[in-house]
Amino acid sequence: MKYTERLLKNERFLRIQREIREDEEDRIYCHHELEHGLDVARIAWILWLEACVTENICQEEIKDRIYVTGLIHDIGRSAQYRTGEHHAIAGAELARQILSEIDYPEKWISDVCDFIREHHGRQYAYSDKSQIGYYIERADKLSRNCFSCPAADTCKWSEAEKNQTVKV
Repeated sequence: MKYTERLLKNERFLRIQREIREDEEDRIYCHHELEHGLDVARIAWILWLEACVTENICQEEIKDRIYVTGLIHDIGRSAQYRTGEHHAIAGAELARQILSEIDYPEKWISDVCDFIREHHGRQYAYSDKSQIGYYIERADKLSRNCFSCPAADTCKWSEAEKNQTVKV
């Protein structure tokens, strides 16, 4: 997973991850730092593998693409805390810069940036199971343990949006 490794060594990405961790240190709701990105990537990969069994849509490079997208999807949180710009909008621009720095293929950068811009809808806009966005969006929700969150009763998510189970 050469691009995932490059991303995890990219100084800008790591600096922003540290900023997000500091910004959310006292946050009682879900966090958006590196651990969340890894959770999303891992769950999305599992979902993809499960689909591969029945739909035969596996590709060798897809794991790297899923991990990069999962890791970087909330990168705009740092900008949101500093400027008020929505993290999905700020994140798409930051992701474009960081992905260019790690020589991520241009043809995939646009897909990642489109997903980041659109991922906050939480309504599963991605219905095409051949698209990475479908798995990242599902994994983003499934990575949240709303069923055991001590702040669930004050969370802005509706009951329908909350992840109420460990079942996929």
